Amino acid sequence: KQWYQRRVRGAETWQFVKNNYTLWLERYTGGFLFKRLIGACCSYFTDMKMYGEVKEFFQANKAPAAERTVQQCLESIKLRSDWLDRDGEAVAERLENNIAKK
Repeated sequence: KQWYQRRVRGAETWQFVKNNYTLWLERYTGGFLFKRLIGACCSYFTDMKMYGEVKEFFQANKAPAAERTVQQCLESIKLRSDWLDRDGEAVAERLENNIAKK
């Protein structure tokens, strides 16, 4: 349940960032808070759809002080997506088997 709630909050935070990006950029650019916000809202994205959305957004809305953070977020999303593609079924099966035993 907590994982799901965090994922939903991440999507809500991402929507908030997109809707208020200009304000955040004006107020917090160059500071650690702006970079942390970007990292936090992208930390639960696990598919290439979100990779594309994040990439497209930051191509259209530059974040000079957070370029490295954006690149790290994109890399993390891709790694999680690749991992799920490769091992998702095995992990799901393992979890189902362990949960069924309890």
